[in-house]
Amino acid sequence: MSNSDDTVETAYGRLDRAALLQAQQTYDTTSLLRMVDGLDAMLGEAQGEDGLRDMLLRLHGMAHTVINGAGMTVATGEESLPELAFDTLSEVLRIVTMLQGWLRQIEPLEQLAPRN
Repeated sequence: MSNSDDTVETAYGRLDRAALLQAQQTYDTTSLLRMVDGLDAMLGEAQGEDGLRDMLLRLHGMAHTVINGAGMTVATGEESLPELAFDTLSEVLRIVTMLQGWLRQIEPLEQLAPRN
């Protein structure tokens, strides 16, 4: 590694020395592997039966019928359009919350960029 006062040259680029020291003392790199596992689980759930993909397709079918006058493609009597919209929003918000947590875990690595 090549050093200057405020930066350190590494195999993966020049990094801010203070941020690197902080990361070396506090950053848990296994959190990135947990994100990979979380992503795999989220994608599996989203693509599974009654997952987000199915919810969006049902929601489209219902909306297409009532808004555009298209023929019915979704069975009636199980859930209303507003109920399905609420459930879909809830699932999307759950995923967004998970992704926001990932942002907080990745940001310290971005902070390794030199300040100059």
